[in-house]
Amino acid sequence: MTDINGDDASKYRLIGDRVLGYRFAAPHDAELYLGDVLKITDSVKGLTFFAKVTDLLHDCNFSDPKWDTRPHTEHFYGIGEDVFILVEAMPLGYVGGDGAFRKPRTLPAKFSRVERPESRDFAFLAQVMGEIEVGVMKTGQGVMKDVRVALHAQVMRQHMGVFATTGMGKSNFMKVFCASCMQAREFGLLIVDPHGEYVAGGRSSSGEATMGLLHYQAGRDGLEVFSTRPESFRRKYHLNQLYLDYDDFRAPDLLLLYEHSPPQREVVEMLESTPGSEVIDFFQSTDFATFDAETYTGRHPRIANDLKNFSPSTLSVMQRRITGMMNRNRDFFRRQGSSIPDILKALHENKVVLIDIPGISEQSELFVLSIITRRIMRSHQGEEAGGEGEPKQVLITIEEAQRVLGSGSGSTRTFREAAMEGRKFGVGLCVVTQQPKNIDARVLAQLNTFVVMGLSDRGDRDTIASSAKQDLSRLDTEIQTLERGEAVISTIGIPFPVSTRIHLFEEYIADLNKKPAATPIDDGLEKTF
Repeated sequence: MTDINGDDASKYRLIGDRVLGYRFAAPHDAELYLGDVLKITDSVKGLTFFAKVTDLLHDCNFSDPKWDTRPHTEHFYGIGEDVFILVEAMPLGYVGGDGAFRKPRTLPAKFSRVERPESRDFAFLAQVMGEIEVGVMKTGQGVMKDVRVALHAQVMRQHMGVFATTGMGKSNFMKVFCASCMQAREFGLLIVDPHGEYVAGGRSSSGEATMGLLHYQAGRDGLEVFSTRPESFRRKYHLNQLYLDYDDFRAPDLLLLYEHSPPQREVVEMLESTPGSEVIDFFQSTDFATFDAETYTGRHPRIANDLKNFSPSTLSVMQRRITGMMNRNRDFFRRQGSSIPDILKALHENKVVLIDIPGISEQSELFVLSIITRRIMRSHQGEEAGGEGEPKQVLITIEEAQRVLGSGSGSTRTFREAAMEGRKFGVGLCVVTQQPKNIDARVLAQLNTFVVMGLSDRGDRDTIASSAKQDLSRLDTEIQTLERGEAVISTIGIPFPVSTRIHLFEEYIADLNKKPAATPIDDGLEKTF
């Protein structure tokens, strides 16, 4: 028995017998990793196949099943050609003579040669990548720096999910995504930041200092910030002040802030289409201890008539809740004057719109996001009804999305409407969560782009695998072992799930800032007399 030569490529030979699952033998000392992408050259058909390693196990040609536990095993058996690594791999597809990539509807010839690909072997991927760059292709423990991974802008209206446990690099991904959107200017992106980490940087979950979107100076024209921070901070960074007014509010927004009894929910539904300023004025100016719709002489007889059958105690509770809502949000909620027209304008100019509200309560964060989401939906539905061509495309980010898109929740109509119908009007959702299993399955079914950044919980991984449009079930082990800053991305337009090393935001914007910007019109002219 002759010891195997590790450089003998003939040992890497396909021995599988299924079109949807490959197996091949590799030398016992071969350095292979889960997630490695390998090339299979079929000289019989003239095709080049690609496959991803999904499992590795030791195997041998010995008939004795316990050969490796016998005394003096190495003396009698040795580790040579009959001992090898059995590799299980998932087919990704193949490239024919025309250079086009196709799904794996055939299988390579028996004993086809298996080898590691080079970057040039993935030239076909450059033709199918989109405009929103997020990282480079990962294969096993390494990366292919020449193979960039970029999402397609036109599929963002079909919703995206970003799934990551704490510490896996979710915030870094979102900032890289924002920077690419600022550069590409292909659609409007709305992101609400209650932690204040996106605008000028902050601290990562591991305590490291991070940069913010304002540090991407070359893309500043693609960013609009509306903030509740002090005036000195806003002036320093040239930020807009965030304001919402009473008419931006609608009664269903209260459902996000409080638990409601059936009668209280009926009040909300009764007032759903009533302008917020009228609802607020009615409840502020009415004494419900003596309220009688028949003798009411105030400014809102229609509201009084609509609520005539409700008990004074129910109306008093609603009055206290509206007062509490106003007090909680008094820093940015006022009678007249709203930032929403400017927010919509910036979104329709394909900018990243950052709502910077650090230190705000969770209820207030959802209050702001609900109001803006509803206004975006109504604006786009109006464009559709008006028939004035293709509506502008907007992507709305919902952090910790399980709060408003969980199964059984009836208080999030605005977000569910956007998930179920938004794509018809050019409105997509970016659903960000650590707990995909807690998202309503009907909402997950609407997502066409999945960015999976490491999930330790099997229930979460099973949920993702059952909802993704591409098969992620074979990648379960790889997803479980993803390291920080790594992701498996499944999206329309890219033919197979791509393992990705996400750019480090600070390095990415440093590269973007080096790219030449547009030259000012007065560049080179004398500026003095």
